[in-house]
Amino acid sequence: MPVLHVLQGPDKGRTYNTPDESTIIGRSTDQVHLSDNSASRRHAELRPETGHWLIVDLNSSNGTFLNGQRVLSPTCLKDGDQIRVGSSLLVFTGQDASDGFRARKVPQDLVDLEGGSGSADSSILAAVNTSEDSVIIQPPETADAVAAWNLVYKIAELIGAAPSIDVFLNRVCDLILEHLVIDHLIVLTRPGPDDDLEPHIVRARTKDRTGKKKVVASRTIINHVLETRDGVLCGNVLTDDRFKTDNPLDSIHELGSRSIICVPIIARDEVRGIFHFDCSMSHHTYSQEQLRLAVAIGRLTGFAIINAELVQSLVRNERLAATGQTVAYLSHHIRNILQGLQSGTDVVEVGLKRSDLNATRSGWPLVRRNVERIYQLAMNLLTFSKDRNPKVELIQLNRIVEDAVSLVQDRADERSIMLLHELEELPAVPCDAEGAHQAIQNILLNAIDASPRKEGRINIRSRYDPDDGYVVLSIHDNGKGIPSDALEGIFDAFVSGKGHGGTGIGLAAAKKIMDEMNGRIDVESVVDQGTTFHLRFHVEHVRLADSADTHGPGQS
Repeated sequence: MPVLHVLQGPDKGRTYNTPDESTIIGRSTDQVHLSDNSASRRHAELRPETGHWLIVDLNSSNGTFLNGQRVLSPTCLKDGDQIRVGSSLLVFTGQDASDGFRARKVPQDLVDLEGGSGSADSSILAAVNTSEDSVIIQPPETADAVAAWNLVYKIAELIGAAPSIDVFLNRVCDLILEHLVIDHLIVLTRPGPDDDLEPHIVRARTKDRTGKKKVVASRTIINHVLETRDGVLCGNVLTDDRFKTDNPLDSIHELGSRSIICVPIIARDEVRGIFHFDCSMSHHTYSQEQLRLAVAIGRLTGFAIINAELVQSLVRNERLAATGQTVAYLSHHIRNILQGLQSGTDVVEVGLKRSDLNATRSGWPLVRRNVERIYQLAMNLLTFSKDRNPKVELIQLNRIVEDAVSLVQDRADERSIMLLHELEELPAVPCDAEGAHQAIQNILLNAIDASPRKEGRINIRSRYDPDDGYVVLSIHDNGKGIPSDALEGIFDAFVSGKGHGGTGIGLAAAKKIMDEMNGRIDVESVVDQGTTFHLRFHVEHVRLADSADTHGPGQS
C-alpha cells in the first residue's frame, strides 16, 4: 500500500494511505485530497504497473515535479522520492512503513553469517576510521569523484525527508546500486548496542533467485568492523591464511576471490548497523576512494538515525505537552458549563419541590443554554480532531443560512442583539451541507458573543461573485473588533478572546471545514468598528455524492 507524507504546504504533517490501485492527487478528489489552491483539481495520478508505481501528470496547470524534475511522461517511483504538486511537497513510500528499523523484515535464511574466528589484518587492503573528520572526500577532480559527490548530496537530501529509517535505508541502497558495481548488498541493523545484528535489507545484482541461494557475508570481517569501528576494504579473502578454517562450509570459502567493502553505521557513538557489499574480483576491484565513499554513506546514515530519533522524541514531547494543555483547557471550560448547568437544575428543582411553575420556568433557560453549549463543544471537538470526507452535493446556501440563523436566534434574543440578513439569489453550490451548517453557525455564535448587549447588530449578507467564481457569505458584527496583531492567530485551536466564555475551538473548526470543502474563510476587523467574516464557497462542479444521496435536505 503506497503512502504519501506531506512535508510542505497547507496539509503539512498529513499522511495519506492510498489503495493498491490508481489514485488521483488533487483538490477535487477524496483519494488524496489537497487543500492547496495552487494544485489542480485532478493534478496527478499514482498508477500501479508490473510491481512498480508510476507518477503521471494529468495536464496540471502548474506541472508535477519528481525530485525537482518536471514529470513529462509516466515515471517510476522509489521509496523516498519527493513529489511536488503546486506548493505541496509529498514523499512517496511504497508500503506502509513504521518509524523503526523493523518495518520490513528480511527472512533470516537469505543471509549466511557463519564464519571463522580470528584476526583479519592481512586481508584488509585498506581501512578508514569513521570519526567525523575522516569522511571528507577529496574535491572532485574526475568524473568518478563528481559522481561520488552527487551520490553523497542525494543521500544528504534524504535526511529528514524520508518518513522512516526503513525508507531511508532502502532509498540509500537504490542509490548505492546505481553508483557502484555490486553483486550483493546487505544492510544489517540492531536497535541497541546489546542487540544482535540482523539482516534488514538484502539486494543482489542478479534477478535470478531460483533455489533461494543464500547471500554470504563473513562474520569475521563484520566482527572486525564492530570492534574497530573502521570501514574496511578486503580482497583475496580465500588466500589469506588467517581466514582459513577447517570447516569447508565456512562462509569465507563460499566468498571465494571477491572484493569486499564493509563499513559501520554509527549513531550516538554506537554501531547501529553495517553496510556490507561485494563483487567478484574478476569483474571489479574496489578502490580506497570507494571505501571512503562507503564510510561517508555509513556516517550519513548514522546522522539520519539520530535525526529520526530526535524528531520522534520531539513529536512525542510535543504531543504530551499539547495533550496536557488541551485537557487542562477543556476541563476548565467544561467545569464552567457544568456550573451553569448545576445552577439551572437547582432552580428547577426548587421550583418542582414548591410546585412553583414560575420558578421552574426561570431555571429552564439556564439548563437549555448550557446543554446547547455542551453539544456545540462536542461537535466542534469531533470536527477538529479527525479528518472528514465531505459529502459534496448541490445545495442552496441561503437555506442553510436561514436554518443556522433560526438556531442562534434565542441566543441573540437573550442578549438583545439584532440579526439582519440580506440574502441575494444564488446559484447552487457544491459543498457538504452538514459541514457548511456547522461552520456558519460557529461564525454566527462568535459574532453574537462579540456584539455588545442591547446595542448589538449583526448583518448577514450572501452574494455571488461571478468574476472569482465564489458565493460569498459575509457576517459582520459591531463589536470591539480584533487588534491587527491578534488576527493571525484567531483560527488556532484553543485561542480565544472571550476569556472564560469561549472554548477557542469554534473558529478553528469552521476554518477546517471550509478547507476540507475547498472553500475559504477570510476576516477583516477594525478596532471599535467590528469584525467581518467572509465565507467563500467555490461554484465549481466537482465530483458529487452518489445520486441516491443528492436528494437530502438543502438540495435544490
